Amino acid sequence: MNEGEDAAAPPMDPPKDPKEIFELIVKADEKLKYATAEKNDARRRQARDLLTQALDAARQIGNDALVQQAELRLSDLA
Repeated sequence: MNEGEDAAAPPMDPPKDPKEIFELIVKADEKLKYATAEKNDARRRQARDLLTQALDAARQIGNDALVQQAELRLSDLA
């Protein structure tokens, strides 16, 4: 694994707290913001994975605002 690359994390229960879900969205944004040219594709995949987790978790708790945030950012990656 290259320095700075994230190891594959074991599957975890999706967050149930809106703050934790929002933190996933922020982490995804940071992956993209700080991606170097060499790691752009990997960071986009990582961001997409985080946003998908956030979207699923937001839907599970019925938080429409977080659903919209995650959907918007996912559409930006398309």
